[in-house]
Amino acid sequence: MFPYIQEPTLRIGSLTLHAFGGFVAAAVLLGCWVVLRRAEQQGLSLTHTRSLLLWMLGVGFLGSHLEHLAYSETWVFARPSAVWADPLILLNLWNGMSSFGGILGGVLGGLLYMRRRRWSGGEILLQLDGVAFAFPFAWTVARAGCVLAHDHPGIHTASWLAVRYPDGPRYDLGLLDFFAGLLLAALFLFLDRRRRPGGFYLCLFMVLYGTSRLLLDNLRDEERFLGLTSGQYGAVLAILLGLAVLRIFVVNN
Repeated sequence: MFPYIQEPTLRIGSLTLHAFGGFVAAAVLLGCWVVLRRAEQQGLSLTHTRSLLLWMLGVGFLGSHLEHLAYSETWVFARPSAVWADPLILLNLWNGMSSFGGILGGVLGGLLYMRRRRWSGGEILLQLDGVAFAFPFAWTVARAGCVLAHDHPGIHTASWLAVRYPDGPRYDLGLLDFFAGLLLAALFLFLDRRRRPGGFYLCLFMVLYGTSRLLLDNLRDEERFLGLTSGQYGAVLAILLGLAVLRIFVVNN
């Protein structure tokens, strides 16, 4: 089994820096670098790409936090009075985040920006494809932070993939998702040896990552709604959107 490693922290006066935050920052920087590099290789406007990334990151972090509040903490739906008492809780982005809220929020932010700029369908597809290609690399780095933070505990198990939590061996969904991200990043590097049509990585990422999360969330120690976790609902939506992209754009082109 994997050992339970306490998350490293760094204290600077009254400020405490956690390893998780450092990994998230590194993931954002890596993801932006990969997106900009691919945009340059494909002859896309780097100015447009940088603006797109700002919109996607901003709305993505907000969406990630709102999903956490809406489902995990149930403040928005079950206790709206808590929001009225402290509206800034909606903007306290580091106090809990959920992945699919971030993914869907990022896509929404990107679409809003591209619609305002009236980009062509071809440029939209290429830009989103670059973001999808970069995602597994950035996601793997971010999940390394989750591995140290132990913020995604799974069910108890005696499997060799378990982590020795203080209350007994459990699956660590952050660790399993880290391995899934590594495999997906390796697959993308292998496939990138040949030129692919616009939208290829977008649909492939959404279908493969959605399927991975749909399966892994069966091991999650989390409240369920109608038998599924919030992540599994997001996974189903991601798979359907990926198949729609494949049908509408990739196959027709």
